[in-house]
Amino acid sequence: MLDQMMTIGQLSNHTGESVRTLRYYDKIGLLTPSDYKDGGHRLYSRDDLVRLQQIQALKFIGFSLKDIANILQYAHIEQEQIKSTIQFKRKQLTAELERIQDMIDQLNHMDMIISNENSVDIRSFCFIMHSILWEEENLDENKRNLYKIYNFRDLERFKLDQEYYSLFSRIRHLVMSKTSPESEEALECMRRLMFLHKQTLIKMAKLQEDAPEAETFNILDPFTDEEKVFIKDAMRMMSESE
Repeated sequence: MLDQMMTIGQLSNHTGESVRTLRYYDKIGLLTPSDYKDGGHRLYSRDDLVRLQQIQALKFIGFSLKDIANILQYAHIEQEQIKSTIQFKRKQLTAELERIQDMIDQLNHMDMIISNENSVDIRSFCFIMHSILWEEENLDENKRNLYKIYNFRDLERFKLDQEYYSLFSRIRHLVMSKTSPESEEALECMRRLMFLHKQTLIKMAKLQEDAPEAETFNILDPFTDEEKVFIKDAMRMMSESE
């Protein structure tokens, strides 16, 4: 086949380039067919195939189609032009690789949190996931490493998130099962919630001093209005019993 003229479909199958892309290259004059058969169907020669492979190679390392059109007018270009383009493309791919690894780490974190659960409480799950995403977007790496509460890769943070998730789910279950906020189980949840809350505030205080511009640390609410009433009543009962 390579010694014969190829249709656009054959060229597409041979190179992996879509027919749509080949038509676009023809439209902008980057790769025009050597001939046409009856009905205006494009025919490509072996030289056209070689040019397409050159386009694909230069596009892969990051050259724009406009740059590729200029480069292909000559047999040689300056080494620095190639090296700088490769370096820029490498930086882009490295950043993308880091972003993908962050996503994998986030998924692993949440996977471990729910690993011992038979069913997943969506509101609690999304609350914790949202917290992680917010912190990754709004806090720089130095702050996340310095204040471990904001570094979901740290074991301390994992244990904290796991306990919050378990506690939120437990409170939600109490509300759904119409458990009285005066019950010992409800009061025990409030004691644990207060302890976790105080620990979290202590850990957050330093970062808030260093980054006062971060006014909202998490805008997603883990509780419904009904659950907030339950917590308020249980807290009042706990205070009265102490």
